[in-house]
Amino acid sequence: MNDTTNKPRSKAPIIAALGVLLLLAVTFAGVLKVYDKENENRAASIELDTAQAGPDRIDAYAKIITADPVKGDVIVRIELTPQGKFVSEDGVTLSRDIELFVNTTTGKQVHEFRKNKRMGPVEAVLDMYEGEPMDYPFDEHVSQLAVYFDNSVPEPAPSAAAPVEAEEPEVDEAAAPADAADEPAEIPIALELFGSVNGLQIEAEKSKENVKDYAVIDLTIRRATTAKFFSIFIMSAMWLLTLAVLFLVFHVLTGRRRIEVGMFSFLGALLFAFPALRNSQPGTPPIGTYSDFIAFFWAEVLIALCLLTILSIWLVRGPGGDKA
Repeated sequence: MNDTTNKPRSKAPIIAALGVLLLLAVTFAGVLKVYDKENENRAASIELDTAQAGPDRIDAYAKIITADPVKGDVIVRIELTPQGKFVSEDGVTLSRDIELFVNTTTGKQVHEFRKNKRMGPVEAVLDMYEGEPMDYPFDEHVSQLAVYFDNSVPEPAPSAAAPVEAEEPEVDEAAAPADAADEPAEIPIALELFGSVNGLQIEAEKSKENVKDYAVIDLTIRRATTAKFFSIFIMSAMWLLTLAVLFLVFHVLTGRRRIEVGMFSFLGALLFAFPALRNSQPGTPPIGTYSDFIAFFWAEVLIALCLLTILSIWLVRGPGGDKA
């Protein structure tokens, strides 16, 4: 009778499996924690400062819609709400005519808002300056949002049916409307900004030029930590696969390994797979980035040379590549 059948089975594999599952669970929870922290860190945020602006002000809520380092644009949507003396009795519309000035690179920079009308949202396209997108994934850019209001609004053009000549009534300066005298020389503005763009980390802070009636926000745009990590992972994978192929070719050259037909398909697949792998990097610009010079160009050239080397050996030595 075989005594080995009565021996209890070892619990080491079960303990090892439980340890691996526990490690995976802890790693999974850590990754989710990193995601939550990353989501908070990559979002730009400026709180509404009503204390500096005072009760009579215009509230501006700016939201970053998108940012494209390749185009060099940051699109911001601004929603406006009058407060205090600037709002009519209905609590919604303006109590006077004002103009909004915003530093957009395309479209209108001056927006007119009429008395007793709602203030509609405004979109601004901000320019990115400093930084070069081809430095991906280590590029860093700077942008700026500047907003202010003015009381002076040009009168609308007269209609064609209006008389050409009309006598202007004399205006008694002493009897001027009270609203004109009550109009403040400056229009305070309280600006709140928020925005989050996938793959980018945006930092926002008030500029040194920011004052009560002139809101200026400096924006710093760089790649998110997850985007940098994945890009570095792709570059490392390219180099590791290329080094493995170099060792394979070395063994073939020294006669330690025979040439197999599968080598040609493997190297050919790598040659055409690397461009797709390169383009899988989040938000990568076209060919010619810093990451391409670090890994992609080297990997493509070396893999192509290795394929040509294997093919040449196969043609010279014959199938199998054995030395004569």
